Amino acid sequence: MLTGPGCSSWKQKMAMRDSESQELVEQVRVATESGRQEQAAELLKRAVANNPNNAAVRQQLSEFLIANGYSEEAIQQLQRTTVLDPDDPRPYIDLSYLLYEKKQYTDALKNLELGLNLDPTNIRALILKGELEELAGLNGTAIETYHRVLQVDPYNIVSRLKLASLEIKMGEHNRATPILRPICHNNSATIDQRAEAQWLLGIAYGADRRWSDSVASLEQSLKNRKDVTADDWYRVAYACLQDGQMEKVYPAVTQALTLNPMHTETNRLSHFLTQQNQPTQIQQASMYTPLQQPGFIRQAPQPIPIQTLTPPQGWEWAARGPEASDLLPLQ
Repeated sequence: MLTGPGCSSWKQKMAMRDSESQELVEQVRVATESGRQEQAAELLKRAVANNPNNAAVRQQLSEFLIANGYSEEAIQQLQRTTVLDPDDPRPYIDLSYLLYEKKQYTDALKNLELGLNLDPTNIRALILKGELEELAGLNGTAIETYHRVLQVDPYNIVSRLKLASLEIKMGEHNRATPILRPICHNNSATIDQRAEAQWLLGIAYGADRRWSDSVASLEQSLKNRKDVTADDWYRVAYACLQDGQMEKVYPAVTQALTLNPMHTETNRLSHFLTQQNQPTQIQQASMYTPLQQPGFIRQAPQPIPIQTLTPPQGWEWAARGPEASDLLPLQ
């Protein structure tokens, strides 16, 4: 241990450097609030250069870099921060998110585990852990991780949506519905989150062959759902067809084929609809499909039984029809 005048002088120098660094950090705050981002970045770099072993200043610099999109620079600062202060979980978790965005999943998980060892109940870290487990195909483990989030925060909407989506993916739609219903009417949820909950609820109802409820939930979701795909519109069309709401099938088919004229399942559905003697209604739906005039010239196409239409993903077993003993009581 250092003692004597030399030690006292060293401590004074370090205290002075810390004070100067903190003054620079305060100037960074003022510059940032005033919208002078470039000046703020330079001040933070000066603060780090002034006291390179100050982990707190490096952490602040990395947070600034992340907020302003400088991910490569932030990774370098965070890696150095974990060395300077190995007992702080924040740099490990921040680093994990940046590595995840760069698709360096193994390194992301490695740092994430280090962060969770220091802070086992960190919700942000647990949610990323669940996402990484899903990417690895460890769905059962991911479900356990999302339940860990809900043990810390029972009303965490992000985790609830991810958990419900996984339950549906694994065929446990009856476990998903009680998770999703409260989100649909939760004012603390964002519009996007409520739309996602409505959509997943519609899928869960469809898996249980509750087609009327499925159509209602899917339609409600579409009012606010972003980036609707041809697959999504085909799901709506299929649910409407199963529920006998034919007046809603045609617009959904049109929407799907407008987005993707070559969508295989929708084209087969369009072919099926042309057989129903509804030429006026199907005209618009068939506008974009190469099956508008299927078969050889002057030869009627082969009929397509409704049972041969391909159900949307997750509804395959519903179309087959489960045994009565396989049905679980509704939640």
